[in-house]
Amino acid sequence: MKGMVTFPQIEEILEILDDHMINRELIEIPLGAKDPGGIEDLGGGRCRVTVPESTDFDEWLEAIRAPLLAFYGVEE
Repeated sequence: MKGMVTFPQIEEILEILDDHMINRELIEIPLGAKDPGGIEDLGGGRCRVTVPESTDFDEWLEAIRAPLLAFYGVEE
């Protein structure tokens, strides 16, 4: 459904954290997709990752990987 983030998409985002042993509790992923999407600092080491509505998810996920890891102080 357009405008909604699917469970498989959420799992793909969380896999990035899992691959680097980052606690899933430190991320918030809204269920509604909204442009432009991105990463927002929530304080306390937590962030909100918003999936964009009008961008290809796979391309966006590849582009957001490094900034998401950098938020948690991880370099690839």
